[in-house]
Amino acid sequence: MTQSIKKTNNSNSSPLVSLLPNIVTLASLCIALSAIRFAIHQDFDKSLIFLLLAGFMDGVDGRLARYLNSTSEFGAQLDSLVDFVNFGVVPTFVVYSWINYSYEIKFFDWAMVLFFAVCTAIRLARFNVDLTSDEESNPLLKKYFFKGIPAPVGAVLSLLPMVISQEFGLGFYSNPYLVISYVFLIAMMMASTIPTLSIKKISIRNDYTSLTLLGLALIIIGLLIKPWFTLAFIGTIYILTMPLIIYLYYSIKSKNV
Repeated sequence: MTQSIKKTNNSNSSPLVSLLPNIVTLASLCIALSAIRFAIHQDFDKSLIFLLLAGFMDGVDGRLARYLNSTSEFGAQLDSLVDFVNFGVVPTFVVYSWINYSYEIKFFDWAMVLFFAVCTAIRLARFNVDLTSDEESNPLLKKYFFKGIPAPVGAVLSLLPMVISQEFGLGFYSNPYLVISYVFLIAMMMASTIPTLSIKKISIRNDYTSLTLLGLALIIIGLLIKPWFTLAFIGTIYILTMPLIIYLYYSIKSKNV
């Protein structure tokens, strides 16, 4: 997600390749904004694809910066601003367009867009503060858990009713008032401090490496063959396991007090 805040050197110049992570970040912004264009023209398949591609590129830019040893304060701030647009504005605007394609909803649909953007801004601001904060007394909790749903995950979850409808057609899950209420809930969970699992920080024991690779391979195959079904399945599992993650968090915390 956000590139680490670290100055590389005091030189007044740097190699062109060091700008590559920032170029990837800006490219993800353009791709995400293009999703709005497709949504306006009711091409929701392409809109979702462009959003997912932008999310993938968001995961690449920070790692690329660390690989090239070109992390910087500028890159970190640029990445955070782009994250707000990509994950806080574009997804719910796409959902807004999708709802209004079939229904005429007044007030609540646009309120959903605004509320989600506000909650994303709060989530990202807290994340940036936590990067340099040692407030958590238990390093185990800080290492494996986030406060609230991460912005990229929240963006994907906000699209879940739309993704399910792309796979199974319209149903109760595409009811506009249910969708709006659901997106409001996801937004509040982003801005909250409920514990969520930081998947990228989980260590895999050597005994389970093969099993983990098999699971990841199945997910990749699913995304290639049945992308909407696979995304809907992953999103549903994430939501259903949240109570378990909260229980694990407080269980570990109580044992380390």
